[in-house]
Amino acid sequence: MKAAAEGSLSEDSGAPLSVRAIKEVVRESETMSVAEAFRAIRERRFPTHAAMLRSEDHVEGPRAFAEKRAPVWKGR
Repeated sequence: MKAAAEGSLSEDSGAPLSVRAIKEVVRESETMSVAEAFRAIRERRFPTHAAMLRSEDHVEGPRAFAEKRAPVWKGR
């Protein structure tokens, strides 16, 4: 399951920071319950995910959607 979840995502398939954050959360929460994993996400215990939330790309996605254009990911 882990290999399938991580293998199907590449940085070409979306925002690079988001893809890295998803992979981190999947990998690190594998032994957690769902409630525990969501708590860890809310508490920003996953460094890559926390950094993604503070990134320029985090703002770019919704902005591009609202402006009806393709997002320009910078990876920062």
